[in-house]
Amino acid sequence: MPILDTSFLVDLLRRRKEALALLATLEARGAPLCTTPITALELYRGAFLSANPERNLAAAKKLLASLIVLPLDDEAAIIFGALSARLRSEGKKIGDFDEVIAAIALARDREMVTRDGHFLEVAGITVVGW
Repeated sequence: MPILDTSFLVDLLRRRKEALALLATLEARGAPLCTTPITALELYRGAFLSANPERNLAAAKKLLASLIVLPLDDEAAIIFGALSARLRSEGKKIGDFDEVIAAIALARDREMVTRDGHFLEVAGITVVGW
C-alpha cells in the first residue's frame, strides 16, 4: 500500500496532469491507497490558509475520505524516536512532521509517493516520484 504524501495530494487537488497519471497507475495496481494523520493535518492547515477555505476544506475532506489514514501507533512512535535521533546525529534534519510520516511508513514497510526529496535521506523507504 503506497503512502500518499502531502505534495502528491496537493497536486491531485490542483488537478496536475502528472499526479493524475500516477494516481491512475497506482489504482491499476489494485493496492489500497494510504496516507497519514500528519498529511491530513497539513492538508487542513493549507485549506484554512487558502483564499477559499470552505471549498478547499471540503475538497480535502473528500479526498481524505477516499484513503486509508494509517494510525500513529506505538510502533511508529518508537521508530520516530530512533529515526529522529539518528538523523540529527548525522546532521540530516528533514523536519518533525516528515520524520513522523517517515516513521509511519517504516512501521508499515511502505513506499512513499512524494516530490519531497528529503525522504531519500531515510533508509528503508522506497520513494516514488512523478
